[in-house]
Amino acid sequence: MKKSEILYEPLPIGRIGVKKSTEEVIAAKDFSCFAEMIEEYIGFGAVNIVMPSSAPEIESLTQMPLLLRERIKIIDDSEEIETVSRVLFNIRKEFNAKLNEDSNFLKFPKNTDRAIIENLDQLHIDVKKLALGFNHSIQIGFDVNNSINSLREIRKKVSNPISRLTLAQLEGLLNQYKNIEFDALIIPKKDTPRELISIFDKLINDAKYLQYSDTITQLSIPEKRESALVDLRSFSRNISSKKYVQTSWDYVTKLLTVWSGVPVPDSKTIATIIKGKELPQLVNLENAKQRALEMWKNSNLTTIPLTRSGEPIDSENIHWLPPLGSMKIRSEGNKPFSLGTVGELVKALKDVQIELDDNDTKNKA
Repeated sequence: MKKSEILYEPLPIGRIGVKKSTEEVIAAKDFSCFAEMIEEYIGFGAVNIVMPSSAPEIESLTQMPLLLRERIKIIDDSEEIETVSRVLFNIRKEFNAKLNEDSNFLKFPKNTDRAIIENLDQLHIDVKKLALGFNHSIQIGFDVNNSINSLREIRKKVSNPISRLTLAQLEGLLNQYKNIEFDALIIPKKDTPRELISIFDKLINDAKYLQYSDTITQLSIPEKRESALVDLRSFSRNISSKKYVQTSWDYVTKLLTVWSGVPVPDSKTIATIIKGKELPQLVNLENAKQRALEMWKNSNLTTIPLTRSGEPIDSENIHWLPPLGSMKIRSEGNKPFSLGTVGELVKALKDVQIELDDNDTKNKA
């Protein structure tokens, strides 16, 4: 039985707070939304959450709850890093961009067009994800349409024949994918990350969930796809009857991007990335992240920011502003996140000022 594994997608959310003693405005990264992303991973049948060895989160693994740490699978991504460097060398050269060997970040000459920077950054992220997916047979967060658009924009600006051929071959590979929809599980809402992690742990030890996970991997095989879609409905109903919690389970339509069955373009560049492995499932996590954010906004986790380990950030000396209504997180389209509008922020800070003044008056009385 093959089990579904998914590449880790961090979801830090910017939070604003005010120090009670000095009224200094501070910012922090809140990782409490990660629990809601676990719900999304379960919907895709994940048994392990895969984390590359180069990810900065590796340093904080020992701080994670044990039940979650046991479900994090570390993979060596040094080969994929080298692949990205080699395959995209000529394209970087056209824009005089340099790849930092330590951080893997791109450095551009001054006055480089912002669109070029964003598209070339996206290209490097996409190629690495594809290499990880092919080499390790895992689901990867990927927006195919956005990636193809990014490839085309770069191709308009390059003149080197090798660079143009590489971009065309990558686009040809992505064109071999098609979208598949299925009804996925959404676990009952709980108040704390630890409860969600506990349910995740119970599911991974459940035979029916493992069958559900295996069936999702079969969606990538054209000749098994139709029967897999039928089986998924049956497994979903069976899993939702489990008594892990007292409230009922829900369903949501999920979208996987899988191989259409058309032969992959024959090329040396593509062969460098694929290396004979089967094509991975591509998952557009943009909507999943937005759903996770909306669920997080409606939970009591928004009061106090949490570290990656689920521990609260200092709250005794800091008054944390609630999430602003128009807050948006970083999307798969490489768009910057937003803490909210100026008007919302000004109003929130005024409300804090009034509250702090009232508390100060009460304390003096």
